This record gives sequence, C-alpha cells and structure tokens, in this order.
Amino acid sequence: VAHYLLSAVGLKDKTPAGFTAAIEQDTDPAPADVAAVLDLIKSRSVAAVIFNDQTVTAATRQVRAAAEEAGVPIVSVTETLPAGKDYLSWQADTVQRLADALKRSR
Repeated sequence: VAHYLLSAVGLKDKTPAGFTAAIEQDTDPAPADVAAVLDLIKSRSVAAVIFNDQTVTAATRQVRAAAEEAGVPIVSVTETLPAGKDYLSWQADTVQRLADALKRSR
C-alpha cells in the first residue's frame, strides 16, 4: 500500500529488493540486505522509514531501532483499515504523517 503512495508523490523506495521480498514472503532477509538497509539509515541516505505495523519481525524491529537511533523519521502504516476510520480518512492520515516526516527530515 505504501509503495503506491511513495510512487504517486515521486519518492524513491531505496529498500533493497531482497529485503522487501523476504519480508513480503514472511522469511528472514539475507544479512547483506539487512546491512544495506541499516547503512542507508545510519548514513541518513533516506528521508524517512516506512514501517508496516502488520509485518513486524526481528529484522524490521532492527530497522526501526536504527531509524530511531539515527533520528530518521518513522512513518507507521498498516495494510488494513484501522477501526474507527473510513478509507479516505485513513489514507489522508497516512499522507499527512508522511508529509510531516519529510518536513522533519530536512
């Protein structure tokens, strides 16, 4: 879901393909892919980290912790509609949180 948002606003997803594929397949990413993600964060080569709260693993927790330590803004997203939200307010909230994160990363 977040991938489409990033594409629509012209942002580049720098996540290594192997990391993304492993997370999507519910497997552990290769150590090289984890290291590549952590390097992107530690070098502040990314403006924000998009964190899917519904696919939390040891690897994604490590990525989140690295972002917190490096001061890289984290934008939490979900794949399903949260309770008490309609579709448009859910998506508008996600867009607003991404915009806020990008402002903080400057």
